[in-house]
Amino acid sequence: ILKILKKLFCTIFIFFINIANTFANEEIYYIPSNEVYLENTGNVLELRESAKLISFQKALNILAKNILDPEDFLRFGQISDYNVTNLISDYKVESEKISDINYSAVISVNFNELKVREFLNKNEIKLNIFVSESYLIFPIYKKFNTFYLWDKDNFWYDSLLAEYDQQSLLKLFFPKKSHINRLKISAEQIISKDLDKINKFLAFYNKKKAIIIFLEESFEMRENAFKSDLRATLYSANEFSIIQLSDDNHLSEGTTSQIELIAKLVVNDLQNWWKNRIDLGDDNDNNQDLILISVDTEDFKKSFLIEQIIYEIFGVNNTKIKEIAEQNTIYEIKTNLNISHINLGLESKNLKLIENNNEKNLFKIENY
Repeated sequence: ILKILKKLFCTIFIFFINIANTFANEEIYYIPSNEVYLENTGNVLELRESAKLISFQKALNILAKNILDPEDFLRFGQISDYNVTNLISDYKVESEKISDINYSAVISVNFNELKVREFLNKNEIKLNIFVSESYLIFPIYKKFNTFYLWDKDNFWYDSLLAEYDQQSLLKLFFPKKSHINRLKISAEQIISKDLDKINKFLAFYNKKKAIIIFLEESFEMRENAFKSDLRATLYSANEFSIIQLSDDNHLSEGTTSQIELIAKLVVNDLQNWWKNRIDLGDDNDNNQDLILISVDTEDFKKSFLIEQIIYEIFGVNNTKIKEIAEQNTIYEIKTNLNISHINLGLESKNLKLIENNNEKNLFKIENY
């Protein structure tokens, strides 16, 4: 009985923690270093207020682009009747410069997640925020029959890294350019699908999946123009699959390389690829099911973390405790997510749902 009471107390404690912080991924709602430049009109107080409002709107646009699919982002852009200040938790003026001619400020903005969700829901824009697990990036660049990967002159690596936004839902990991990495794996070994080398490299960095982003640039003398060949491939569980990129990325580049522009388009396509993976589709918007999730509470530290994750993914209002026993706690979840979508959300936590063969809609959470 004491064991059960202890677990009940801990569960209630977790519940109240999650009421204060209902949803996960707070870092997504923090948009740092928004730069604002204005003409100095002579009234510093008015300039500061204008800069604040401009930075709020700029940050909201960045947030919306990060968390919404392209179609919903366009719908968001059509909303006009709202006060962006109501969506802000807090902000910080990182720096400020005033000259006789100009005023500039750098402002970081932290949005209130609940208010943002309510705002989007009110405007009938669906929101499904699942942060991905970390994908290791193999940025292979081929130019004039030479391959570049972890080399200093791999400008493809530099351009992709520069375009990657760490606040986005898709988490990417770029191993450093180094002699050690050059010894561990080469571009040729990745292209030839050397599974042993790839798996060992992933294991070294404690990653399970990789995205190979291959760019070849060549100069066509007859056309006096650069041409590009671009491919993105997902590597997971010893299998390779093509990631579809938009046609805009296959550019006839003109007389100079446009590697930076291609990198911008590719990173945007990859973000949309992830958003499409977690998109529920219109058919599931009002279709909610009940599922049961059993959490093993023998390992208190692990169960504490798992219970937090349950509340983070499904929310306090959709989660209730159905049963508390000595060895496990069973949660009743109301959700419109199917199991594959839930597992996408759990991947970043190194967890997955396993169905109980003896009871319908009962699942156990195990390590991925």
